[in-house]
Amino acid sequence: MSTIKVTTLVENTVPPGLSPLLGELGLSFLIDTGEKKILFDAGQGLAILDNARALGIDLSEIDTVVLSHGHFDHARGVKNLLGCNNRFTLVAHPEVFDNKMAGGGGDYLSIGISDDKAVLENSGIKILLDENSVEIAPGIRTTGKIPMETDFEEVEAMFFKGESGQEIPDKIEDDRALILDTEKGTVVIFGCAHRGPINTLNHVVQLTGNKKIHAVMGGLHLLFADDEKLKKVAACFRDFSIEKMVIGHCTGFKAMVSLVNEFGDKVIPNTVGNVIEF
Repeated sequence: MSTIKVTTLVENTVPPGLSPLLGELGLSFLIDTGEKKILFDAGQGLAILDNARALGIDLSEIDTVVLSHGHFDHARGVKNLLGCNNRFTLVAHPEVFDNKMAGGGGDYLSIGISDDKAVLENSGIKILLDENSVEIAPGIRTTGKIPMETDFEEVEAMFFKGESGQEIPDKIEDDRALILDTEKGTVVIFGCAHRGPINTLNHVVQLTGNKKIHAVMGGLHLLFADDEKLKKVAACFRDFSIEKMVIGHCTGFKAMVSLVNEFGDKVIPNTVGNVIEF
């Protein structure tokens, strides 16, 4: 099994000090197996091209783009790749192009990528929409649809989908993570973990048969979590024997502090340009 290198191309923050790298509300990871280059999410498109250039990454070499879900800060950047690459396969859930909104009480903000659908369909790329687990490369696959099983995780009531005036609650069934089978063990890369980081990891265990998770990366969507929920998440993380947590984006400052207090230097705040090998 060869080494897998994961580079953070888009994140909310950049390393301290002078840097040509740009931060944005978004997330994107480049997974390099040596034989395949896979992009997991593409941010919202403001930073990915400049950051790739600054990091010496050639986006024309991307084989596959996997979308964690159809929110703009993860998926809108895909169309920015088309100027240098229209040969990749886009892998996502069938609901990724749904008209997605956030808000309530008649006041909604569009947060989806439905406007990008025609551009991507006419670009020449291959689009694979599947709600099940999809193998991207040997040892790398998506989780597919994540069951809601814990009693302390839920999709917030602020998310909706549908046509204007006919909005319905969005359970974000397109939410998925990426599973890497590495020399060091199972690595799970989250987008936002909207359906819950523990629900996701429980599903990964069912798919892989491996109860130990070596590392998690990405956003944990714990921005609004109270102390009780944070304690339950931390307890479950201990049960998975997680050795490394490279987290940021929608994790939230309070949750980050809580996890650092629980796990110490196993927690690494993620920034643009971070490179980890497994």
